[in-house]
Amino acid sequence: MDKTRKIIHMTEHPDQYSEDELRQLLIDDDEGRKIYRTICEINAALELNTNVKTSRGTMIRKIAAVFVGVCLLSGLAYAAVSTGLFGKTEQKTTDKAAPTTVEQVEKNVRKQTTESAEPTVIVKTYEDVTLKQILTELAAVYHLNVNYKSAKADGLRLYFRLDTRRGLEKVIEDLNSFDNINITKNGDTLTVD
Repeated sequence: MDKTRKIIHMTEHPDQYSEDELRQLLIDDDEGRKIYRTICEINAALELNTNVKTSRGTMIRKIAAVFVGVCLLSGLAYAAVSTGLFGKTEQKTTDKAAPTTVEQVEKNVRKQTTESAEPTVIVKTYEDVTLKQILTELAAVYHLNVNYKSAKADGLRLYFRLDTRRGLEKVIEDLNSFDNINITKNGDTLTVD
């Protein structure tokens, strides 16, 4: 056997050699000592590499388990929310009796459309336009009727900027700032004096 193979065999099976043989080949002989040291370094490196691979594999498995857990919990939360498990269930009850006349039905329909429908946003500048034209558009937006007490008021010509985002009360206030105009709102009717 050559020296390298004998040293490898000695490191793997030290019980088959006496202390004198081990000392003579591994410590006293310079070449044997260098070979033995190289073999020990290679074994240590291989063992370290095995531990690194094992710890990386363990880390990857842990990360994968956490990822699967988060996905599972997210899916359960989404399912619970989308099915309404945590939401409130609303039951609509109506205490009102059914309308009996055609007038009552029309009044209820008008009231529901006025309450539920958002007014159309109009931002418009009127130049030399009659009050009647302005109020006709305003009444259409807010689902109102217009009643003129004087024929003179509907023929007034105005320069006016209508902005329905400000609200009906503010628009009426702006119109009332003109001379000879007095508009009031009574229920679903605008009255022009």
